[in-house]
Amino acid sequence: MRLVVPYAAGGTTDVVARLVGARLARVLERPVVVENRPGGGGTLAGTQVATAAADGLTLLLGGMEIATAPSLIGSRQFLATRDVRGVAGLTLGPLVLVVHPETTEARTLQALIAQCRARPGEFTFASAGIGNVTHLFGEIFKRTAAIDIRHVPYRGAAGALTDLQAGLVTMMLGGTASVQPLVSAGKLRALAITGRQRTSGLPGVPTFAEAGLSIPATDSGAWLALFAPARASAEAIAPVHRAIDEILTQPELLGQLAVQGLVAQPMSPLEVDGLLRTQTTVWSELIAQSGITLN
Repeated sequence: MRLVVPYAAGGTTDVVARLVGARLARVLERPVVVENRPGGGGTLAGTQVATAAADGLTLLLGGMEIATAPSLIGSRQFLATRDVRGVAGLTLGPLVLVVHPETTEARTLQALIAQCRARPGEFTFASAGIGNVTHLFGEIFKRTAAIDIRHVPYRGAAGALTDLQAGLVTMMLGGTASVQPLVSAGKLRALAITGRQRTSGLPGVPTFAEAGLSIPATDSGAWLALFAPARASAEAIAPVHRAIDEILTQPELLGQLAVQGLVAQPMSPLEVDGLLRTQTTVWSELIAQSGITLN
């Protein structure tokens, strides 16, 4: 069995693939190989899986990138909603809106929004790169809150967080694993978190809805799921789905996911398909309205 990952080795998605792959091998009693296929915004990995044998043994471990890639790169070579089908949900990674405590005195989300409205174009939000989840979540926050804030893209989250700590940018939506230590140390202030519920790592931080700004598109956070070729039958993917449901209850794995700022998100194949369709629609509309492109 192969798990094809649309990112290079070492990142969070790759870590999840290897944690899950090792356990899948034990439960299914067969070798599981993680194959990294970065490039093309996830379309290279997606195409590889879409054209593989429909036996449920070549799977794509993907997330938001496969929903946004066609709009970002302007290619229909791989369309996830057409070319793959859901197998199982894996994880959810909430993003936290953090601000530099000295560049804004806002201590609540509503106070920050009020400041931004009073001083349009003055405040900035950092991201880990154009089209990255931190960029897209920042854009949908900006549009939903009806505020004028300027985007400052970086080459990765590390640079963005460094400049945020230095007060060179105002705010960022970052992963919980990255921002939690900085919030605990008082270097950043957390105002809201995506998702439907608070995270155990930052229990005092309200969800966006609790803070008075409902953004349904962000309820899913940065999600990951498994996909098979669209031609794969329900019978072919059923063993993997059952195995994943079992794996996602294992306390050791849940602890390892928590270190990465993730929580388990078991989903049925139909639920994964529904999530993919919804996410593709929401983000393609936002990308078009915002004029975001990787070309």
